[in-house]
Amino acid sequence: MGQETGDKKNLNNVKNFLAVLAGKGGVGKSTVAHGLAQAFHRKGFRVGVLDADIYGPSSSYLLPPDTFPKVKGEKVLPAISGGIKTLSAAHFPRGKRASVVRAPIATQIVSQFIEEVKWGDLDFLLVDFPPGTGDIQISLMQKIFFTGALVVTTPQELALLDVRKSMEMCLQMGVQMAGIVENMSYFSPPGSEEKYPLFGEGGGQKLADEFAVPLLAEIPIHPNPDIFDTLVGKLSLGKNECEIKQEDRYHFSIRWVDGKKSLYRFSDLQSHCPCVKCKEKAPLTHVEGEKIIPVGSYGVQVIFSKGCSKGIYPFSLLRKLG
Repeated sequence: MGQETGDKKNLNNVKNFLAVLAGKGGVGKSTVAHGLAQAFHRKGFRVGVLDADIYGPSSSYLLPPDTFPKVKGEKVLPAISGGIKTLSAAHFPRGKRASVVRAPIATQIVSQFIEEVKWGDLDFLLVDFPPGTGDIQISLMQKIFFTGALVVTTPQELALLDVRKSMEMCLQMGVQMAGIVENMSYFSPPGSEEKYPLFGEGGGQKLADEFAVPLLAEIPIHPNPDIFDTLVGKLSLGKNECEIKQEDRYHFSIRWVDGKKSLYRFSDLQSHCPCVKCKEKAPLTHVEGEKIIPVGSYGVQVIFSKGCSKGIYPFSLLRKLG
């Protein structure tokens, strides 16, 4: 799916955007993202990797650059590593040491990576998300129309606590989950087919059952490239949009990417208008909906028959109301 927003025309020639996220650090998310990028490249696809982890960038280690980023006019050309385009905070001087920046500045840097980098023609742009479910992660999902999200976890229950939050974020932001990868699933000694689950078993399958998404791979502690080649073959990337439908003059519905359908009354929705002027107003009755305008992968704006139509209703709010 191409990117159509005016300030991100440099992404128009990217066919698929794949988020790789975990919500938790230390689960090997970056290793999976870069292994998957190399597998796509081996199969002949044009691939790029955006390392969005400002505080702990690892792309320059996992994909050592043959050429570094270059400035061309008002745009930046990404680094190249073995034919894969990549950009990371580690490619710049600040990346040589621990990055200590406040969250708004980190979010601004990620926005620049999206809006000022000329990625060119790509079949896949993989976005390696930082840990957490805060401003940076939400901004990424607002600014990029992801074709799908690949969720990485490890087997133990402690990891599932944070990974589950990232999956809930995908649902709230309207991003389709392509599946789950369980990393560090087991250890196999060299030359042996025995599998030793050092960190427990079943975590990935538990999340897959809970969120009704496929468990695509169980990756050992020391993976080989064949595992990522197999993972590429299992990925099924479809449309990421929620299905928004006006049922009648007074109601509309959203069918979410996980299959759940929510029904809304226009007058009830207007009573939750997030704009400042509506905070103290009494709700109106018999309000009809004249037009529903999707706002990227963030939410919707509704033109009502009367009252305020200025508010933008994020999918996170709509999910709760539904």
